[in-house]
Order: sequence, then structure tokens, then C-alpha cells
Amino acid sequence: MAGARPQRLRVSDIKSRILNVAQSSQYLLTLSIPAAVRSKVADLSNFDLDNIALSCSEANLPGSSLATHDVTSDYQGVTEKMAYRRIYDDVLGLTFYVDRNYNVIKLFERWIDHISGVTDPTRFKSPFTHQRVAYPKTYKNDIFLTKFEKDHFADNSTLPKVTFDYTFVQAFPRDITAIPLSYEQGQVLKCSVSFSFIRYVVEDYTDSLVTLF
Repeated sequence: MAGARPQRLRVSDIKSRILNVAQSSQYLLTLSIPAAVRSKVADLSNFDLDNIALSCSEANLPGSSLATHDVTSDYQGVTEKMAYRRIYDDVLGLTFYVDRNYNVIKLFERWIDHISGVTDPTRFKSPFTHQRVAYPKTYKNDIFLTKFEKDHFADNSTLPKVTFDYTFVQAFPRDITAIPLSYEQGQVLKCSVSFSFIRYVVEDYTDSLVTLF
């Protein structure tokens, strides 16, 4: 099959075909924390997991690649690449606005406390202490991120309503980025957290139809 030949396009054709682009600011995070972690934040005042998820101001979606090996003996003088495994990025980066009660920071600090075996923070003020890491099934859980467009709820939209759903399998917070404080002009305090996970799954929902990748 030959390549397409050049053709004249009207401006209206270009607008209708390539200017209908997705925006990066419309998404929804769904945090699903394990029961053992939920019990550690039960005493927090005004704690609302949905509000914390809504305060996610940035999300860096991970990617994936294919591991390949070289095949040199099939064709003379030709080296081919053959795929043998898919490799997933192992980090999901999320940034949150910090509320006045600091519940965002408290949630992830206590989640990591549970993972690392910090049962009583006051005991860890002593230099002579020990810890035992928790079992993975008590601190891992799936989390979800849904990408949609701002006209998703518009009844008069002629475009199909599409959502792009990411499921991060068995995710848990791996690290909390240092949070800088300063006497300079005040800014909104943010907390960045990196999640590890096994793999991600992408599901494409168009109206009532679903296609799995």
C-alpha cells in the first residue's frame, strides 16, 4: 500500500479533525486505602478521603516500554529487534494541596508509618528502638485515576463521552518528597508523593461501551 498523496484541505476541515484536543486539567483520582491504614487515620478531625483525592493538583502518569533482544541470523546483514517482555514504569507521582488540618500529610505519613512498623511515634524518639515492616497485603491496594473532558456532563455535546481509566494494581506510597518552607511570600503548601505499583491497566469507556487494552 502506497502512502497518501498530498491534497488540499480547508481550514474548517483542519479544525474539525485535529483541533479537538484533550486537556490536561480534567481528571479524577480515587484513593483506596487498606483497612489497616484507614484505622490509623480514624482519629483525624474533618478527615475525608474524597476531599484529599480532589486536592490532587498534579499527576504524572507512568509509561511502559518493551524489552527487546537482537536477532542477527534471520536475514543477511540485518539486525532485527524482537520484543519479549513489557516493562512498566514503577512510579506514579501525585501532588496534593495541603489542607489547614494537614490531613494530607498525616494520611501519607501514617500510611508509611504502618508500612515501616512505626506503631508508636513517641517510642521512635529514642535512638534505641527497632521496627518490623508490615506484610504487603496490609498496606497495598488498587488506586484509580480517571481522565475525562470538561464537556463530559454537557447534555448538548455532539461528541462522544469518553473516559480513560487507569488502575494502578497494588499501589502504596514509596516516598514523600521534602516540603520546603520559607519566610518568603506565602504560597499554597503542596505535598508530593510517589507510589509504587505492580502494573497499570488502561480501560477506555465510550458512553456505555468499554474497550480493554
